[in-house]
Amino acid sequence: MKICLLTHTYPRFPNDTTAPFVESTAETLQKHGVDVTVLTPDTPKFARTAADHTVNLQTYRYFFPRCLQLLGYSNTLVNDCELKRCVYLFAPFLFLSGIFHLFWLHRKHGFDVIHAQWLLPNGFIGAVLCKVYKLPLIITMQGSDMLVAKKNAFFKRMAKWTLKHTAMVTSVTPTFLPELAALGVPDSQRCLIPNGVDPKMFHSTGRKKRDTTRLQERLSIPEGDAVVFALGRIVLKKGFDILIQALRIVTQKYPNVTFIIGGDGTDLQRLKALSDELGVSECVRFPCTIHRAAVPTYFHLCDIFTLPAVFDPKGNVDGCPNVILEAMACGKPVVASNISGIPVVVKNGETGMLVKEKNVEELAAALVHLLTDTEKREEFGRAGRERILNELTWDKIIEQFKDVYQNGVNRKN
Repeated sequence: MKICLLTHTYPRFPNDTTAPFVESTAETLQKHGVDVTVLTPDTPKFARTAADHTVNLQTYRYFFPRCLQLLGYSNTLVNDCELKRCVYLFAPFLFLSGIFHLFWLHRKHGFDVIHAQWLLPNGFIGAVLCKVYKLPLIITMQGSDMLVAKKNAFFKRMAKWTLKHTAMVTSVTPTFLPELAALGVPDSQRCLIPNGVDPKMFHSTGRKKRDTTRLQERLSIPEGDAVVFALGRIVLKKGFDILIQALRIVTQKYPNVTFIIGGDGTDLQRLKALSDELGVSECVRFPCTIHRAAVPTYFHLCDIFTLPAVFDPKGNVDGCPNVILEAMACGKPVVASNISGIPVVVKNGETGMLVKEKNVEELAAALVHLLTDTEKREEFGRAGRERILNELTWDKIIEQFKDVYQNGVNRKN
């Protein structure tokens, strides 16, 4: 089977933290015997070589000079709430170039299925080709799809037209399924498929102790402190401001703790100012961007992983952050918000603790509970890794996608 995976964000260089789950999807499909071509827009920082991937990775230029190719790669939204003004200027060029290159690639390779990550822009690009050539179009909703689709009447019409020509819409969160129904997608054409994780990448290694000791020293974490780790782009929907507010309560009841909030983004300076304002800056670390290869060391250093995700003021929400799966793969207990796709992977009271969204007191209580109960932390961590191995590896998730592809092909024939 030959598929084209459409995306507007992809790791731009080895160990890039930009959408590694898209690369994992493509590479695992290739490993399972699917002939995969990835089509993604070019960006100034894109620097991949033939030696660092197994799929047919294609980029397309949509504007000149190259430095003005500013869309995608987590650059389209301001704080993940508002579209940047440049979107309205560059988007028509991206759509037209994407459609042209997809037609060219299809004539060259003869795809059986088009799989678009995100409803817009990639779903629309794929729908144009699929309507002409009568191919099945699969769309995967990841998180910001609905926000963009509802931004204005034009985008909403594009989204509805795209969904009319879609064989199946998969979502990493049940949150979007009712909204898809409202856009005219019947039950038979929508399903829940979470993202996966590679447990080998996050398994404990012989170097773990040495690496974590070095990291502890570099971050000036006091000897004997428990470590609570959070990771993600520093934007409103991650709820890191809620975590900093909870930190003040946690340290009153469990003073020997250090919090690490990893990642970079538009909300970082506000978070640092908030930690200063609340008097907790001494017990929180902001290492900014963490290279992909270093992420497992942070997980192995921590005692608890937390992500108090929220619906931001514009209604945007993550589908299910992959960092939660990665923490579970490392055998770490998870404390997270009980929203979106998070309860699909985190079982409350079994692999972690789920708390109400934006509830500072409940978040603090959950963290204190696990900080003071080593046995429960270890129990949750073991159960989390076991769940990953049994249900949520990329190999198991890709089998679900292969079934979706085959059903789409069968319906078209």
